[in-house]
Amino acid sequence: MKCAVHPHEVRRTSTEGTPDAITTALSNATKYMFLIDTDAYIQKVEESRHLNTMKNLITNRTLGWEPKYFITCFYGRSVDGGFLTPDAYRKRWDREQVRHTHRIIRGHIHKCFGSVPMFWTIERHDSKEHPVWGEMKGSFHSHLYLGEIDDAAIDDPTKYLKALYFKKDYFGYSINSNRVNGSNLKTELLDACIRQSKWVGLFPDSLDIKIIKRDGRMPTVHYGLKQIKEEDDLNNGIDWDNSDLKNKRRSKTNEKFLLV
Repeated sequence: MKCAVHPHEVRRTSTEGTPDAITTALSNATKYMFLIDTDAYIQKVEESRHLNTMKNLITNRTLGWEPKYFITCFYGRSVDGGFLTPDAYRKRWDREQVRHTHRIIRGHIHKCFGSVPMFWTIERHDSKEHPVWGEMKGSFHSHLYLGEIDDAAIDDPTKYLKALYFKKDYFGYSINSNRVNGSNLKTELLDACIRQSKWVGLFPDSLDIKIIKRDGRMPTVHYGLKQIKEEDDLNNGIDWDNSDLKNKRRSKTNEKFLLV
């Protein structure tokens, strides 16, 4: 039996305008107002602004010297390309050991090519689930942004650079035995130079060098900052001491390096 409906009766199909719905909306708005008025929220906003400011400054400072090479260093093998001992591999989780490796590579580059500007970031590999120990954070690898190598460094090489022509790679070949010219020669010499670091060594997959195209500089720098998500990451994910980004001055309040 059908229910009779008066021709002028309005049947409610929505609760948006009911007194209960209005009360709920006002209550939620009040809660949100109190949320954004808390000290914790204000601090979070300020931290986000500071983080974005610092990332922009880092990007602009790096782009200022026009990075030419994007280099990734992996630390999973020994100097001759073999497997690491457990003790040696454990050091790959030590951030200070990674920075020490950066310092060694920076020294090699300066000895071979002069004062080429550079910028280091430190990244973790993805975490893994261990059957006994549970979740394990990944070990570290590094990204290096390097400026252009002056042709004069190649034309009038230092004794350190000359020695690289005769260093043998993983397969037993040297640059001198298969010499190339132009920018490829620079890349080959740079590869041999960085591989002098024991943490990189001879294993082919331990080092990747790419030439950055002019229109790819900004996205490439942004890629290296992808793990910088909190203020602490500015110190943990960026190797300030071995990068050409700043004048060394610390904030009195938070002990963070400043770009000035």
